[in-house]
Amino acid sequence: MAVKQMVRKKAKKKAQPAGKRKAVAKPRRQVSKAAPKRKPKALSLEMRKFREQLLAEMARLEAELDEIERRAAHIDESDRASEMSSYEDHPADLASETFEREKDLAIGESVEHLLHKVISALDKIDRGTYGLCDACGRPIKKARLKALPFATLCLDCQGRLES
Repeated sequence: MAVKQMVRKKAKKKAQPAGKRKAVAKPRRQVSKAAPKRKPKALSLEMRKFREQLLAEMARLEAELDEIERRAAHIDESDRASEMSSYEDHPADLASETFEREKDLAIGESVEHLLHKVISALDKIDRGTYGLCDACGRPIKKARLKALPFATLCLDCQGRLES
């Protein structure tokens, strides 16, 4: 549960628009009154769509983590109830429960990993670096981003990584 709470705190922190985050105290520079104020760069329609898709994916992954956590809590409660029972569990039943627990842990770790990728992609949108390959710096094709909105590598770099 602690890992999920940490992921949620990071998700909430990074999912907020850049203007709503707590700012670190920086020394103020004196700016002349004639200097125009910079407005935050508005996101293009395409970037807003990617952002919405990523936020929907983040909500889906968080719901999946909630479900895994709920199942784990249910299993813990049934374990406590079975400890008070005067009957012993069959070894096959215990093995099935252990298997299900391990499967949920593995799925939970995978979901958390994907959630971190989604949060990172949202952060890249805020910084203006979304859609650029982390390895070579070239733009990632739009078709790849539509299929996998949290992709960090272009197809060429991903292919080199996998081979």
